[in-house]
Amino acid sequence: MEQITEEEKPPGLTPLFRARNIERFLKMNKIFFKFEGASITGTQKDRISSLHVRRAIELGYDTIAVATCGNYGASVSYFASAYKIKSVVAIPSFYTNARSDEIYGNGAKIIQKNMKYEDLVEYIKDKSRDENWYDCSPGSVNSIVDILGYESIANEIVQQLGHSPAYLAAPVGNGTTLAGIFSGFKKLYLRGMISNIPKFIASSTSLGNPIVYSWKHGFRKIQELEPSTIIETETNEPLVSFRAMDGQKALNAIYESKGVAIGVNDQEMVKFSRMIENQQSIQVLPASASALAAAHKNLNNRNVSGEVVAVLTGRGN
Repeated sequence: MEQITEEEKPPGLTPLFRARNIERFLKMNKIFFKFEGASITGTQKDRISSLHVRRAIELGYDTIAVATCGNYGASVSYFASAYKIKSVVAIPSFYTNARSDEIYGNGAKIIQKNMKYEDLVEYIKDKSRDENWYDCSPGSVNSIVDILGYESIANEIVQQLGHSPAYLAAPVGNGTTLAGIFSGFKKLYLRGMISNIPKFIASSTSLGNPIVYSWKHGFRKIQELEPSTIIETETNEPLVSFRAMDGQKALNAIYESKGVAIGVNDQEMVKFSRMIENQQSIQVLPASASALAAAHKNLNNRNVSGEVVAVLTGRGN
């Protein structure tokens, strides 16, 4: 899939707006939110799910499969139902916020396994090969679609803002979203359409993520964590991992943009999620609010002249 054609363009055009109440509350300037929660199923995953479903159909598959913490499964199953293709969604059996009822309502077959998410991705890869399913899990043979899909976030930000921001904050679990956004900005820069690539602020859980760990310890090559050292909670489920499927791409983006990676604890995520709701009247998942928390940690008390865009990847309940 070399490029996204006009017909294949994913859902997008999510709002970008200045968070003036947050600016006053945090005593920061030029804070903008790119609210991916405004998408159909409430997360940025819609941008790539529709592309994968269309591509699966074009390649002759009748079933699309994904390993997920919940949000991606809800998105894939929605678009599979819309385009009348079967879907299989695999979820770790111990996950608490997996949107299982919604996925089931979309007609998906749900597989629950007592496996960590990273191992479930490998399970679906093998199962997809054996059953002739289209695998759209992170890091799959079809993962180029993910980068192309998330590039559209960068394109929209530039169109909506009129130029490139100084900083871009985004949550990282596998690192796919951040890697795609960076790729979008880099392409625009190389084409001479923007004058700068924003410095990237990657936010994730402080309880275990390879991207944060690798950057914090100065590694240029992504490090896999010991599974026993990570702590999964209901709050950090979208972010916690011992293996980041697109971690190397995300780490490269952070270094190339002269950015940072910052761990945020559960209490901070919940605090900033509530702050966004109270100050801006939008509900976002705590994991998504980590982007603002990390931006505040990194930029508070600094003289920042340009805009800071926080990508809020998912809406709350």
